[in-house]
Amino acid sequence: MLKSGFGPKALLSFACLMAPLSALAQDATSSSPATNEVIGLRANLSPADVRGPLNYEPTKGPLESFFPDCSVDKQMASELSEAFGEALISFDPENKEVRFGVAYKGLSGNAIMAHFHDGAPGVNGPVLQTICGHPPPTSAIGVSATAVMGDKCPVGNHGVLSGTWQLTDHDCPEGSDKSCISRTVDEQVQLLACGNLYVNIHTCLNQPGEVAGQITPVNWIGKEQNCNALPPKSSQ
Repeated sequence: MLKSGFGPKALLSFACLMAPLSALAQDATSSSPATNEVIGLRANLSPADVRGPLNYEPTKGPLESFFPDCSVDKQMASELSEAFGEALISFDPENKEVRFGVAYKGLSGNAIMAHFHDGAPGVNGPVLQTICGHPPPTSAIGVSATAVMGDKCPVGNHGVLSGTWQLTDHDCPEGSDKSCISRTVDEQVQLLACGNLYVNIHTCLNQPGEVAGQITPVNWIGKEQNCNALPPKSSQ
């Protein structure tokens, strides 16, 4: 089950969302997994953290046939991205809910997709949960069946992505290539606890990703999890 974000007004204000989420993350630093209270996580997004390219190219038709605005964006976009961002995340271990706010600025064009990826620091990995947008049909990557914020990302090169991701067992769709990994809810909790998830925002100019950031626990470092049980995938 997926729940949409904090409301349309929050999406218009970088500062208005960052302030309450920062407070939420700070409050979470004093909680413990044993208390079933909120656990705080965060990620700093930058072009430097974008991983090696996955295969996002469709096998039927050019990218513009799936993202019509890309034919315009590619001409208008700056080749040098000055994008940056921050993600503040809370996790409710009792209800298995991930509440997130991802604020970004300075993209080369509109965000066309954003995802939570399954991957250790410095390792590129498949999509675990879509935040907004969907890869073109037949793209050879793991993809979630639904998107938290819908099929399209907010228009503009800056904004806020927000919502609640209800963890459920993730099964690779039929036809996915070997890069896809099925994950149980417990395995996804382990990925969060051990810092093996990252956020990635894709644009027309930088389809594999323009800014990305590894999600790091603020107050929960996986002490109660076996972090060696999920070895990082090899780079592709």
